[in-house]
Amino acid sequence: MTEAESAALSRGGRLAAPWYLSAPLQLGLNAALVTISELLLKKGALAAAGAPDPRWLSWTGIAALGSGWVVAGIFSYLLSFVNWLYVLRRVPLHIAYPVTNLSHALIPLGAWMLLGERFGPARAAGIALIIAGTWFVVRPPGPRRAAA
Repeated sequence: MTEAESAALSRGGRLAAPWYLSAPLQLGLNAALVTISELLLKKGALAAAGAPDPRWLSWTGIAALGSGWVVAGIFSYLLSFVNWLYVLRRVPLHIAYPVTNLSHALIPLGAWMLLGERFGPARAAGIALIIAGTWFVVRPPGPRRAAA
């Protein structure tokens, strides 16, 4: 610890977090982890679709739990949960939740690029609306105007 850091702590200050713990980066990481987990779960479900399982369990998709893709997706979800708890300690919920839900835009893009799912103009417009809506929800309020 440097002298400047010791002095800041002795005055009741806090040490600055390293760059990799910054709130904006962690928010983006959370959206990415949720997106990755969904794509991995989908890949695992597709891989397990042909796996034999008892007829009475076939409707559940439980055979997918044997897929490495699904295990990786579950692990990614666990990482996103730990990351989410970190984010909640540093970012107001009214900002964190909408930004993390950008995964609703990222998942269709990832499914199109990585899984070959269809992507058309209507979906692109929907993604643009999600992004615009998120911006409107999280932007700071403008200055108050005096009543006329």
